[in-house]
Amino acid sequence: MIYLIFTQEGFAEAKSDILEDKADLWINVDMLLPEQLAELSAHGISIYFLPDPVNPNNEKAILAALDYVELQSPKEEILVEYP
Repeated sequence: MIYLIFTQEGFAEAKSDILEDKADLWINVDMLLPEQLAELSAHGISIYFLPDPVNPNNEKAILAALDYVELQSPKEEILVEYP
């Protein structure tokens, strides 16, 4: 399971599910605070950073990010934040 999250709000809503699922997390660079990253790492969550910043209000950018993540993990289910 992979979560593709673009905002702090989306992360806050999905955090318990991410931890429960032990899911991989793809995010924008600098989206989460160092403390949040450390907490996720302590729970065994793998965190990946998108190569380019994604504007969560731009559907085309979200779809491009989804395409990128799918190329990295083609057989995984991906849950995408749509603000």
